[in-house]
Amino acid sequence: MNREIVPPLTLEISDSRTGLHAWLAVDSLINNRCCGGLRMLSDVTESELSELARIMTLKFGFLGIPNGGAKAGICCNKDASPQEKLRLLEAFAIRLRDLLGDCRYNPHQDMNTSKQEILALHRMLGIRIPRRSVATEKSGWYTALTIIASIKAASGYQGMNLSNSTAAIEGFGKVGSLVAQGLEQLGTKVVAISTICGALYSAKGLNIPELMGMLPEFGSEIVDHYSAAERINKESLLELDVDILSPCARGYSIRMDNVSRIKAKLICPAANTPVTKEADEVLFQQGALSIPDFVSNAGGIIGPIMEFAGINPSGVTHFMNTHYSTQVTAIIKKSRQRKINPRRIAEEIAMDRFLRLKAISESGALGNKIFGFALDLYRSGMIPAIFPRMLSGRQFQKRIEGRF
Repeated sequence: MNREIVPPLTLEISDSRTGLHAWLAVDSLINNRCCGGLRMLSDVTESELSELARIMTLKFGFLGIPNGGAKAGICCNKDASPQEKLRLLEAFAIRLRDLLGDCRYNPHQDMNTSKQEILALHRMLGIRIPRRSVATEKSGWYTALTIIASIKAASGYQGMNLSNSTAAIEGFGKVGSLVAQGLEQLGTKVVAISTICGALYSAKGLNIPELMGMLPEFGSEIVDHYSAAERINKESLLELDVDILSPCARGYSIRMDNVSRIKAKLICPAANTPVTKEADEVLFQQGALSIPDFVSNAGGIIGPIMEFAGINPSGVTHFMNTHYSTQVTAIIKKSRQRKINPRRIAEEIAMDRFLRLKAISESGALGNKIFGFALDLYRSGMIPAIFPRMLSGRQFQKRIEGRF
């Protein structure tokens, strides 16, 4: 079957034989293609995926990356065995063979899926995997880079000195732990962290290197084994009197029922949709600066693409601390000038860029063709990294500035 996709839409995918229950949400297309993570969680919902697919459209637009936005989810227990996960992935692949086979939907790793599992999904369909792939295990580190860059850009607007500030991290995992590490390197005192098992608080500050050393052994149960802190309720972490709050867990942490108790001056998330739209407006009225999720956490998208284009990690870090940080600053400046929520400013910028990208990409502009051709040759292993690198540095700078 070669079904037609006209976004926005959500496809429900089920298979009674294997117990598969899944959805694919498509928010937008460019050149009849879309991209977005595939997560495997027990409580994934259609409405959540639709909102996350919209976030992907905004991320791609803001970054100047010509992709349509999508998101997929498979209902699956988080502690399911590798064999059970692969069985569900195979059923998902078979049901979406037409969209996956011709890359109209390109999935990547997300919550509770790995690079290896996504590659296995492609192999199940006989899709050839190039010698070099855009997939990377460093996406968490790249996400943390844009969060830290956003915090550095925003802190001055809230009258904060990062070397004399405090922070709380909701979700001390692959990204949250790196955000904590980055903040500590800036001199910020991380006083609280949480996992699904609970939360820790110490007014003196937590020992982040020690916690990170414990993380591989204990995972989410780290809160049960670190003794130099007070155990607190996970929800109360959000309401601590700290300068910076970084939600790095699931969505909707800050809602209308708790937003009035949020004391942080700066909210900078790794999670997608951590703040409901209504609560985000309340935060703005309260004087808090809430960086839009698709801005602060977009490093997980742009970082791997830059790496794939031959730019080394130090080059990516420099890009985040200069060109990326400048864009965050521009959003905040416009928000202050127009006296409206920075999310509205960021959405206007992202959608304007997305629509221009879509028009240019679908017109087959020569510059895009040359850059894309070089990346295809590199991906196939036919040319070394130096050739796409020569083209890509300036390309990424132009794209994050909306010049295409």
